[in-house]
Amino acid sequence: MSEVRFRDLQAAAGSSLSAAQVLDALVADAAAPVAGRPRTIGVMVSSVDGRAAVAGRSGPLGGPEDRAIFRGVRERADALLVGPATLNRERYATVLDDDQRARRRAAGRPAEPLLATITRSLALDADVPLLHEPQARVVVYGERDPVAPFADPVEVVRLRPADPAAVLADLHGRGIGLVACEGGPTLLAGLVRDRLLDELLVTVAPLLVGGSDPLTILDGPLDAGGGDPASPADPVTLRVRGLWQAADVLFLHYHLTDGRPE
Repeated sequence: MSEVRFRDLQAAAGSSLSAAQVLDALVADAAAPVAGRPRTIGVMVSSVDGRAAVAGRSGPLGGPEDRAIFRGVRERADALLVGPATLNRERYATVLDDDQRARRRAAGRPAEPLLATITRSLALDADVPLLHEPQARVVVYGERDPVAPFADPVEVVRLRPADPAAVLADLHGRGIGLVACEGGPTLLAGLVRDRLLDELLVTVAPLLVGGSDPLTILDGPLDAGGGDPASPADPVTLRVRGLWQAADVLFLHYHLTDGRPE
């Protein structure tokens, strides 16, 4: 399989880059420390008409170009943050391949990034493959003990409240420096609302999905008032940090600017 190449749309000559070069620029930009919590980057995919899923799953929106970046972000992150519905629906299995694990070990890092999910009710499907993967590192944050224990390698952590701020604080205490949030849209909206998302990488797939499903990459109010239509939240301002193209796929890297650290 030929290597996926990326065109830097901010460079004068549109220079050709490898996925590794794009990832180095992306992660270097997202690596600045944040007091009291990890740096957090959202990694999402959308169709041109703004849909975040096809028949309920985001997988059909991706292709080899998207996967090259998506899996590369996973390799460079210290932890992945995934909502329970996304974990169940997308049937998470192995996070990295053998070559990626070998590179992490050679760099003195754990072979796999930690995967964290937040579910107050601990409502996870027991047959999600990742929950039975021996090499995985999974932490489930909730507000109660599970009805039945999870199999190894799952660790259950009780937090009250089990919200994104508390989870990121716990991850910070574990030495986690960079978190990649893979959604879903409800979790990502919560991070934005609580001013916990620093960077956003959106892949725009060259697809029109249509249909009546309103799901976008954000699902939920962006203000603490819960989305009162009488006093809607102000839109969150973004600053472009990177623009890349591979085939007909666009990659948009933004920094969230409303009071977050640069």
